[in-house]
Amino acid sequence: MRPTVVEVTARGDAVTCVLDGDAVIPRLVHRRGHCVEIALVSGRAMLMPGDHVELDVRVGDGCSVRLVDIGGLIIYGREEVGQSQWHAHLDLGADAHLVWEGLPTVVTDAGSLTRSMTVRLGAAASVVARETLVLGRSGERGGALTADVEVTDAAGPVLRERLQVRGDQPCPGILGSQRVVDSVLYLGEGITAPHVPGAVRLDLERGGAVLRYLGDHAHDSPLESLLPLGTALRFARSAIDDAPFVPHTDTGRGDAGRPRLGR
Repeated sequence: MRPTVVEVTARGDAVTCVLDGDAVIPRLVHRRGHCVEIALVSGRAMLMPGDHVELDVRVGDGCSVRLVDIGGLIIYGREEVGQSQWHAHLDLGADAHLVWEGLPTVVTDAGSLTRSMTVRLGAAASVVARETLVLGRSGERGGALTADVEVTDAAGPVLRERLQVRGDQPCPGILGSQRVVDSVLYLGEGITAPHVPGAVRLDLERGGAVLRYLGDHAHDSPLESLLPLGTALRFARSAIDDAPFVPHTDTGRGDAGRPRLGR
């Protein structure tokens, strides 16, 4: 399957967008000035055993992008087929801003997932992203999960972490018997992360923080109180909310006849 591409570039007082993908399909929701809101829609059941999904998100200088997941991920499995792969690459130019309101990723008992998110921050760029990882559906313990996060800026590494767990082999000092890891990442110099009672906070050396909740149920997470995300960014949310729907025509591949999201 081909990678999902979201590329937003400033052109005068507006932007051009390249949106492409089949497993995950990006849809333009709103566009006004240099601010864009895009929905990520599953093109089919996801993720099946052996699926390999790549998301390539590029936000140009001075642009702001809001990504909204439409439906979470359920990781199915069959041992003879192999693990699933899900990798997101976020590349932000100077003074670029990204908000990603991710929905939960659930690894079923038979599922096996390797997941990663790599972020490159340009000068004065910032990211707010939510990642919710769940071991097992109701009544399950969950399968195998490896999740990596790597963030860099011009000065070097900002954050590197790896979570490697199996639901049927709980490890003290990692998750123990807990099955939910809910995180909101605030990345970038000058970005302000709120204090959320009930969430662990890790302040980063060059600005920003990671807020995290460990528990048994995603709906119990105190990080739900932060939704919608992005108030800490210069994201011009009001401009997006007030904007009329603008039909999208700048795609890497033709999408005539596909339904569009709008208000």
